[in-house]
Amino acid sequence: MESPSASFDPEATAALADAHSRLLLETLVASTPVGLAVVDMEQRFVQVNDALAAMNGLPRAAHLGRKVQEIVPEMWPTLRPQYQRILEGGASQTVEVVGATSKEMGVERHFLVSYYPVRTAPGVLLGIGVIVVEVTEQRRAHEALQASEQRYRSLVEAMAQPVWTTNARGEVVEPAPRWLDFTGQTHAEHLGLGWLSAIHPEDRKRVVRGWVESLRTKTSYQGEFRLRFRAGGYRDVVGRAVPVFGDKGVIREWVSTAEDITERKQAEARAENERAKLRAVLTSAPASIAILSGEQQVFTLVNPLYKVLSRGMDLLGVSVKDYPTPRGLEYSRMIEKAYTGGEPILEQELAVTSDFKGDGVDSTRRFDVVYQPLRDVSGQVDSVLSFAIDVTERVEARKKLEEWAASLRNQQQWLEAVLDRTPVALILVEPRSGRLTFANQAARQMAGGEFPGGLRAETYTGVHRFTDETGRELSMDEIPGVRAVKGAQVHGEPVIWHTPTGHYSLLVEAAPLPAQHGHASVVLLALQDVTELRKTQAQLQHAVSLRDEFLTVASHELKTPLTPLQLKLQSLMRDAQTAQTLEMLRDRVVQTAETASGQIRKMTTLINDLLEVTQLTGPAAPLRLEDVDLAGVVRDVAERFKDQAAKAGCELIVEAPPGVVGRWDRHRLEQVASSLLSNALKYGTGHPVTLRVERGRGRARLIVRDEGIGIAPGSLQAIFEKFTRAVSARHYGGLGLGLFITRQIVEAHQGTLRAESQPGQGATFIVELPVS
Repeated sequence: MESPSASFDPEATAALADAHSRLLLETLVASTPVGLAVVDMEQRFVQVNDALAAMNGLPRAAHLGRKVQEIVPEMWPTLRPQYQRILEGGASQTVEVVGATSKEMGVERHFLVSYYPVRTAPGVLLGIGVIVVEVTEQRRAHEALQASEQRYRSLVEAMAQPVWTTNARGEVVEPAPRWLDFTGQTHAEHLGLGWLSAIHPEDRKRVVRGWVESLRTKTSYQGEFRLRFRAGGYRDVVGRAVPVFGDKGVIREWVSTAEDITERKQAEARAENERAKLRAVLTSAPASIAILSGEQQVFTLVNPLYKVLSRGMDLLGVSVKDYPTPRGLEYSRMIEKAYTGGEPILEQELAVTSDFKGDGVDSTRRFDVVYQPLRDVSGQVDSVLSFAIDVTERVEARKKLEEWAASLRNQQQWLEAVLDRTPVALILVEPRSGRLTFANQAARQMAGGEFPGGLRAETYTGVHRFTDETGRELSMDEIPGVRAVKGAQVHGEPVIWHTPTGHYSLLVEAAPLPAQHGHASVVLLALQDVTELRKTQAQLQHAVSLRDEFLTVASHELKTPLTPLQLKLQSLMRDAQTAQTLEMLRDRVVQTAETASGQIRKMTTLINDLLEVTQLTGPAAPLRLEDVDLAGVVRDVAERFKDQAAKAGCELIVEAPPGVVGRWDRHRLEQVASSLLSNALKYGTGHPVTLRVERGRGRARLIVRDEGIGIAPGSLQAIFEKFTRAVSARHYGGLGLGLFITRQIVEAHQGTLRAESQPGQGATFIVELPVS
């Protein structure tokens, strides 16, 4: 019944006060059987109805102001991506969620949850709306209905239903206890045709007509009607009557039963109601959904998105088999496979081309499609649910991630190759543990191979030990690498690393590298090898020391001839002023001139030595090669040094048979012989000096032997360096260049020069030159 006052018109609705409108809205939200909620931007409940509170097993008031994570902690990992997607601008979407709530801890329950953005009129996002339908109860209802029907059949089979008999005219002539027990009629009331009065008045005429027709045609009767129940009201029953014939084909009696189907009809009504709700959810879900029933695969449900994928075709009541396209045939095959196998089938990232935007332009998107068998109350598959989720963005994102990952791998390999070839030793180790994760080629070469134990403390012993620059062995806590692994700052710290391949002077730099791109944090150790730099530095320091010593000696040596020369000249000036006769003055001038000439020659020799060193250490001057007899050179030099040898008290012994000829620079060989002979006369004063020339094994040999003060073993190599002496410059003059120049000349001839000596036993210098 309807009345004008019960209807709503626009004017009446507009007249409602705001408070009444809000009250009406809150009443509708609170009373709806579907779970509803609104959460703010921090996922806190700002509105929730009793239905959703009951699903979560907590009072409605306990939800308000609390986060979703606090209400359903076990389901939060599944729910969080959906909220995050809406917050990031995603559209509405319905997903199936499985998990447990406080209502039934540890019990897995199924929900269909729709998420949609809640915005202001200008489009500002205020929060997220949630609609929840629990599918678990539907499944339980179906199972309960099936169990109820099974129990009911058992009861019927056990004759628990009303059973009665009538005569051939349909009249009860014998008591029917089960009928009486069910309907509450008395014995008198149900006799004859009185049993018909227990049928609901609205159904009685229809039952009577059917019953009369069965009496006339002598065929079984079956009909549904409402039957009075002893506790009051009526029950829905299915009445059946079967004729019992006599020997002559005459009906002897009728056996009738009344099956109570009230619970079944109520369960079917509830199930139909749940199916209607589910159908509404499936229709509005942001997924492509269709239900195809029976072996003919007839569409019985098509939601809007599925209609878009099918280019707007009206598919309800149509069979997939009516579309024999390649895609249609494949789709039909998958439906049939799920229908006959009874197991869900998944197709991932299926490409579908359609006009998704409705602008007449086709595009291709990717879908994950699930073919889910649906079963009837008896457990038999009667249809298949086709459920497709658009995963285009996910596929594109994955491809981009794969491309980025490949690019990162390539960059990492390139970087590792660059680092491996870097001349600075680089090592990557884990913090605290010291486990080595990378060592480049320079580091491995220093270590003499791989690092078997990484940089753990026990490996810093034996051949892999560390000292400071003074040679003191470092303790574990002093080693820069160990300190860096433990978190200390290390910047340019010097250390000597002793390994099987040698010892290296290192400057250690350390820097922590944070975890990124899937790699754990590490400590970068850079070991800069400054071994050669240290050697060069030492050589430079030695050279500077030699230079300073040379400058001191050169200054002294150059001044030495000048001082007596000046004194002689001053004496000559005085003699010139006081000379009695010209003859006396002339004698004095001659003596002074001879002395001055000697000092000048000495200074000239010193200056020539300096010039000779400059020439020999600069660009190599070409040798003037010619056939030279080494014995002749030695004899000529010995002749020139005869007076000097006599003054030094040295006997010159020359053993130089002719015929030792080679392609040499005569002038340079004279320098070599003169330098060695002068050196022997200087340090072998008062002792014989021997010069001997030999030939053997394709080489010519010049040996100069003195019996003077000798040379210490530690100085046998150093005496051939610039500005170096084996004795004090105070007692023996010179710039310390003679032997250096001599060795340079010999080596320019592809020859060798060496010395053999012991202190106090003289010295022997041996020159070997190639003859050819």
